[in-house]
Amino acid sequence: MSGQGFLMLLNREDAKKLFAQKEGVATRDFVRGLTQSKEYRKGDRLLELGGTWNGIHRCLTDGTLDPTGGEAPLNHTILGGRQLYKGDDYIITLVRPDMTPYVSEALADVTYESLHENYLKLDAKDYGRELNEKDFEKLWVMFQQIRLFYDVAAEELSAMVFAGEL
Repeated sequence: MSGQGFLMLLNREDAKKLFAQKEGVATRDFVRGLTQSKEYRKGDRLLELGGTWNGIHRCLTDGTLDPTGGEAPLNHTILGGRQLYKGDDYIITLVRPDMTPYVSEALADVTYESLHENYLKLDAKDYGRELNEKDFEKLWVMFQQIRLFYDVAAEELSAMVFAGEL
């Protein structure tokens, strides 16, 4: 079962700082700090996904948590893109600003029916929870918010960061 996850639209200053970080614990701590900052929490730059990120990534890819599973650019939505940190308990990935328009465009083509069809194909044991309509509806509601968030990223040409507890 997955823990909390966040998507963040990085402002230019923080994107530069993140790009300058060496991969590892310093990157993890920097991103964790951003998820707690007032600028990201009070603004519209942080989207709290809860644990829905797990199912959404699986539904947009090959049904697994493999960051390279499925096809680009949909596999960039959550776990794809450049992996900045992966530990036993936390993962951070980055979608470059030049890629967010492609992800946004691909997300626009995902329908309720296609996401639901992929959801029903998930291996419940690997997913870590029972497949049911209530769970899917939570994923669908969050997916729609993610789609809007990527629309903003594409419009601003902002980098998108996913940070999540494994």
